[in-house]
Amino acid sequence: MWDAIAGFFADLVSLSNPLWLYYPLCAVVAVVYKTTKLDDPRKIALGAVHFFVSVSLGMFGLGLAFYLISQIF
Repeated sequence: MWDAIAGFFADLVSLSNPLWLYYPLCAVVAVVYKTTKLDDPRKIALGAVHFFVSVSLGMFGLGLAFYLISQIF
């Protein structure tokens, strides 16, 4: 099982993985979303960082859960 987790992380950080395009896309969506909701530039920046981290951790958790489920079954 630990080999599966290590393989997941090794594949995730390889530069040939197209999932690296996710991070700029998520950052742009976070800034645009928070810009439509807030007026103060400092609040926009903090809100965008919070949104980016929350969405990224959520997507990472879902990906890891589905990966582990697929390895088990």
